Amino acid sequence: MTQQEFMERTGITPTAEDFDYIHAVYLNTSMNKDEFCKDFKKHGDSRIIRDVHVRVLNYEMKCERQKEVIDNLTDFLIGKAHAYDDTDFRKEAVGLVGEMEVVKRTIEFGLPLWDEDRMVVLSMIEGQGK
Repeated sequence: MTQQEFMERTGITPTAEDFDYIHAVYLNTSMNKDEFCKDFKKHGDSRIIRDVHVRVLNYEMKCERQKEVIDNLTDFLIGKAHAYDDTDFRKEAVGLVGEMEVVKRTIEFGLPLWDEDRMVVLSMIEGQGK
């Protein structure tokens, strides 16, 4: 929803900063524009909504940081698996992101495929042929 649409539906003229907040809240609802604007007119300045919104933002940032840590750890484990020729590292990486993602990263890094990797690729090819 645009700021203009919001203003037309509510009669409220928010600042750009306030509209950023309003738009973020709107995007995290399952309401259509009209439902949201009607409800926002009643409860828009609710402290509860602002507090929940802040918690959601903090949670999303925490999840993004955790995803970065998992991605870095996965890459580290794949590298160590090949450096030490030890599939136990690979198994740990698979536990973090799944078999297909480990095979994808192995290929992206230009590393040789193990039998486990080849089996995943072959099963994908067979699945495509059906």
